[in-house]
Amino acid sequence: MAKVISLNSVTKTVTGRRQPDIAPTYGQRIKEIPGGRSVVLEKIPAGGSLEARRLLGETVQFYWRYTRDNRTERIPIGTYDSSAPPKALAPTARGYSVVAALERARELAKLDQEVPGGLRAERQRTEAAEKAEVAAKAAREACSLKNLCNAYCEWLKKQRKVSHTEALGVFENHLFEPFPDLAAKPASEVSKREIVTVVRKLTEAGKGATARKLRSYLRAAYACAVKADSDAALPSSFVAYNVSVNPVEATAAIRGTSDKNPLPASALRKYWKALASEPGVIGAALRLHILTGGQRPAQLVRLRTPDDVTPSALRMLDPKGKRVEAREHLIPLTAEIKAELALLPKNGFVMSTDGGTKPMHPSSLSTWASAVATEARIEGFQLKRVRSGVETLLAAARVDKQTRGQLQSHGIGGVQDTHYDAHSYLPEKRKALQILYKLLRSSQ
Repeated sequence: MAKVISLNSVTKTVTGRRQPDIAPTYGQRIKEIPGGRSVVLEKIPAGGSLEARRLLGETVQFYWRYTRDNRTERIPIGTYDSSAPPKALAPTARGYSVVAALERARELAKLDQEVPGGLRAERQRTEAAEKAEVAAKAAREACSLKNLCNAYCEWLKKQRKVSHTEALGVFENHLFEPFPDLAAKPASEVSKREIVTVVRKLTEAGKGATARKLRSYLRAAYACAVKADSDAALPSSFVAYNVSVNPVEATAAIRGTSDKNPLPASALRKYWKALASEPGVIGAALRLHILTGGQRPAQLVRLRTPDDVTPSALRMLDPKGKRVEAREHLIPLTAEIKAELALLPKNGFVMSTDGGTKPMHPSSLSTWASAVATEARIEGFQLKRVRSGVETLLAAARVDKQTRGQLQSHGIGGVQDTHYDAHSYLPEKRKALQILYKLLRSSQ
């Protein structure tokens, strides 16, 4: 007589004979996996096995586990979907059934045999290719036109060139922002046509002066990259851009009229007369500017006392031009210049409104000068016209070109001037400044 067993019994008796235990299903085995543990569900004939691992919470992940060259690895297959049709060979949107995972494990085992060196070697080749691609992309980005322009500005700054801030501003406003794709392009791959496109946008907008500046700074930046491998004076970082041709050289220069437009002698005298009643350090600073021969405001505001003020001269450093080091530029002290210095700070910056702590900004000088000129009803006044006006006035008074150049520190770039002419020209400069003062006070 057969025995009746409970459904919970691990064995059953049929017609009096003991039967083996009932094997748990895949689903039961998966359900019993403890968190963070794995079980092998099935061996794969071609190699390896299907493994299930419980991750956080109820999530179970399938892997194909295999051993090659004494190294065991697991390749992820996908998550377990307990609601998937049991015999479905394709994964669902939520994951794999056990049968689908077994099918994928068989595919992986077959691929491992077919691929040269196995899947591990294939993965290593893929990773190496991806790293190479990332490195190549990084190299392209590092050698971009934008980085070349920034490197050039940084080099200007290290050379103490005051133009580095203007160059950076021109690049940012008229290249980096309006043409980001071109700025990100490797500098060595930029064509003359692309350079012309950037510059043309400015010329068509009526900004010829800015267009000339942008072309000039781009040309200079490329020149540094082209010459870097043969000029030890240039930073080695320029070599990495691998630039052999300057694309800006092939573009046509932008013609334009001179914007110096010297202030006429009558307007200079009118301006000087108006300055005479201008009070405080601002008035003294503006009078000092013209009494020293119309020096560049950006250099004048850097004067510090006592370092740059001696009993006989003002000492400025002129970094403009192609000089590797700033040129010492001395301005003799006339009685009129000494009188204005007495009204300015005695310690720190000479041109300062807070006692010498901070220097005046060149644009502030220009603003204050324009306010004085407006009050004096001088039409079309610009501070830069004072500088060219002073030279024109001295030229009319037969002050020679060499002395005028030495006084305003321009046109001094030849081999003779740079290497052989060590004369300070202080007597000639002093005489020129005395002539200037007389002409400013003249009624003619």
